[in-house]
Amino acid sequence: MRRTLFTFMICLTSIISLTFNSCKKETPDTETQSSVDNTICESEFNSRIQLVNFLARNTYKIKSVQTAGPTITTDTINRIITIDYGTSGIADTMNGDSRLRKGVIKATFDALWHTSNAAAKVQLIGYAVSNDGGSSYLTYSADSISIKHNDSISFTYSIIGGKCVSTNYSLIWSASQSVTQTGGYSTLTNVNDDVYSTSGSSSGTDRNGLTYTVNIKSPLVKRTSCAWIESGSFDLTPAGLSVRAVDFGNGICDNKVSLVINGNTFTFSLN
Repeated sequence: MRRTLFTFMICLTSIISLTFNSCKKETPDTETQSSVDNTICESEFNSRIQLVNFLARNTYKIKSVQTAGPTITTDTINRIITIDYGTSGIADTMNGDSRLRKGVIKATFDALWHTSNAAAKVQLIGYAVSNDGGSSYLTYSADSISIKHNDSISFTYSIIGGKCVSTNYSLIWSASQSVTQTGGYSTLTNVNDDVYSTSGSSSGTDRNGLTYTVNIKSPLVKRTSCAWIESGSFDLTPAGLSVRAVDFGNGICDNKVSLVINGNTFTFSLN
């Protein structure tokens, strides 16, 4: 009798467990915020470093490329380049978009930029970007930004403790990346035909406090004349979630990005 009762209880427990598991539905993974927030930081930090590189190798030709936009000054004795957008917000004619920027970017070099292994430290001082004509701004800063010149067309950079902060959210972003200039190098006085290809890795924390890591799979390509990354892809892995495959397209200058999670495709637009 006891054996029969024991066997019955095991069977009943198995049936209840099987029924519960068969009714339990798995919640689909649709988290996209980390991918959006990474791109917000990635795009702006990347474009500012590319601008510093352009100005560094054109120190004595700055007046010929600047017709409007920020005030650019060079201190050749102390090897400092300052890009000043003022305090009211102005459009940057050297970035391919009409967004307003304000604040200062200051780059201090340890040698002339054409020197092998020359390095620079970059400071963002009250630097902010507006996507809505100046009604609100996203402020960018970092604990440390360093650039190292490799050769005539490539450099590496490191960002530690990057911050992208609005009135509604705060993002953290760090990166270690390599950049190769694939176009426009020979035309020293024209910034708008420059093309850059970026590879490497990054990590961050999105506005919801979720941490993530990024590994660039196909180099991210950006022309200075376009406000957006035009092609390339990376894998982004939020803590505890599946890998997201993020793709910027095939070279068209637009703000569209595709995102694949467990075979499901999402799209989002950048501001």
